[in-house]
Amino acid sequence: MLLGCAGSNAARKDEAQEPVPAAEQEAPPTPVTPPEKKAPSPAAEAEGQEPAIVMPLEVTETPAPRDPLFIESQSVKGNVLTLHVRHGGGCKEHRYGLAWDGRFTKTAAGEPRAELTLIHDSNSDRCKALVYKDLAFDLSTLKQEWSEKGHGDHATLHLDFNGVPEQSASFKF
Repeated sequence: MLLGCAGSNAARKDEAQEPVPAAEQEAPPTPVTPPEKKAPSPAAEAEGQEPAIVMPLEVTETPAPRDPLFIESQSVKGNVLTLHVRHGGGCKEHRYGLAWDGRFTKTAAGEPRAELTLIHDSNSDRCKALVYKDLAFDLSTLKQEWSEKGHGDHATLHLDFNGVPEQSASFKF
């Protein structure tokens, strides 16, 4: 069934219609260009995560790790340390950081070492989901401090995280 409405206000084909003012006409939609994104790392891509933002290394005398966090893997490329971590949560925004006490020590084998503390603030997130995250940190502060302390411009530093020897990396510069 076809219904229609004809009234005295309806315009006929043979009658001239008044033009609609430009302000009342519908404007065509404006195309929106999405923001550019960095390509995610293979680990982040596998987990469907956003790429990591490079955060600075904090230098503090007494760094404390705070909330639990496990380092799945680590790698150093140039001056950037990337840590693939996991922790519980999933309901609140978590904050991360990497701190160093400003001292260089030696490993049992006599290699130069920097002890780093991975800082995790769960924001009191009590959810039980496993969260995987790629974190990236700028290590240029270590390189600069090594040079300023008279050790030269080149070295291979052994990086220990939260005092766990199994979770270590090498930073070569």
